Amino acid sequence: MFDRIRSYRSSSLLAAAVALLASTNAAALDVALSNDDGWSSIGVQAAKRALVAAGHRVTLAAPLDEQSGSSAAINTSGLLIRKERDDDGALEYSVAVAGGEGAEPATSALVAIDVARQRSGRLPDLLVSGINAGANVGAFTQVSGTVGAAIVGLASTFNGSVPSIAISTDPVCADSTPECEARNEAHFARVADFLVAVITHLERKPGFLASEPGLLPLRVGLNINYPPRDVPAGVVVAQQGQTAVFGGGGPITLGLGCYGPCATVPVGTTLPGGITGISPDQAADVRNSDTAAFSAGYITVVPITPDYTADSPLRFKSVFSTLSY
Repeated sequence: MFDRIRSYRSSSLLAAAVALLASTNAAALDVALSNDDGWSSIGVQAAKRALVAAGHRVTLAAPLDEQSGSSAAINTSGLLIRKERDDDGALEYSVAVAGGEGAEPATSALVAIDVARQRSGRLPDLLVSGINAGANVGAFTQVSGTVGAAIVGLASTFNGSVPSIAISTDPVCADSTPECEARNEAHFARVADFLVAVITHLERKPGFLASEPGLLPLRVGLNINYPPRDVPAGVVVAQQGQTAVFGGGGPITLGLGCYGPCATVPVGTTLPGGITGISPDQAADVRNSDTAAFSAGYITVVPITPDYTADSPLRFKSVFSTLSY
């Protein structure tokens, strides 16, 4: 069903594959690290430990607290950047705004890039956004703060374009018990090891990357999602799905609006609103979608870019050639 890059059939084979990917000595990189769950959250801390253990120099700057669902929104002033730690081979910062809540994830990623540049005198080799606690596949990718931070990192508008990877996973359990916490810690550590293996693999310049000067092509990044299982079914390069899938179910459409009638109320009336309902989405998804592959237990890799131009834009010349103005 899926064009698999690699199939893992046991936990020992998965561990061996990750070890093989990371076995060849690679250069230590300057890595800017951020996320949207908060600077001290389980995923970004797991990524930090794995990156430092692999010999990379890490500059972590992330929101003071959770700021999920922020897409690529940014704050341009009034930032409160607090140095939280200088140990374990990494500098760590929390980023807030006036009033005390966390800054936008994309803002925090830009801070990580800027501090990393201050440390070395040049742009970092890589921005990593994650590991997010919650998959970012399909249509939910569009509102993801994790992916939004990577998109802003790729763009040259602020600080300059930096190769970027967004990486996410679902927790393996949700109970507030020591056993569940231990399982999730182990799971995020596995995902972090996979992240390091991917970076090591990219450093070797496989495939068409042999002709690229950077770790990835200019203004092209990766959105990686790791399924919540000990042994993934494999790795696939996929296309972002166009439907939204939540909690392992089928495609859904979320209603968002007023909780009551808004159209007929008097001017000046304030009404509560939010998600008003969930219904099945009957639309067919794209082929080779990350949503289908992730649901089937695959690690998905989707190339991403900040370019919003639609495919085949010149076909619209036939539309606007007759426009009168």
